[in-house]
Amino acid sequence: MGENVVAAPVMAAEGRSFTLRGWMVVVATIVSLFMVGVLGTWSASADYGGVDEDGHWIDASGVVVAAAPATVRALGHPSPLAVTLIVLVGLLGVVVPPTLARWGRERLGRTVRVAAVLALPVLAVAAVLVYGVWESHVVMDQIQQQVLPVHAFPLSGTTITTGHMTR
Repeated sequence: MGENVVAAPVMAAEGRSFTLRGWMVVVATIVSLFMVGVLGTWSASADYGGVDEDGHWIDASGVVVAAAPATVRALGHPSPLAVTLIVLVGLLGVVVPPTLARWGRERLGRTVRVAAVLALPVLAVAAVLVYGVWESHVVMDQIQQQVLPVHAFPLSGTTITTGHMTR
């Protein structure tokens, strides 16, 4: 008759802890590569002269010249170094934790995975800022000031094509 009923809470105070998985690192890597690919792309071009109304070549100041004026085209794209670093961090975040877990160092593996997930957006933002913003300002300045040949940042992802105008 007098049964004692013990009610257990529906939600325990301690739940299942969040575990960062390898597929999450892969998704973060893909998103970082996409960000760098979209935000790290730019282009610039300039023609240092043209043709006057008589059909003669003229330079940028309007003086008639014998040869066709120069043209410069710059295309900025993600740096190979930045892409390599993002892929390397993603691979380390996927491969290293299970290897450490097999050696009994599971906590260190979780730390490596968390560090990889935190490092990926930092690398993506740094790649866009360093290679995209710096390159576009320096190369644009060189193009506007008619500095030939145009030099890009070492290890950058800038393709510079110089040539001459055509009619």
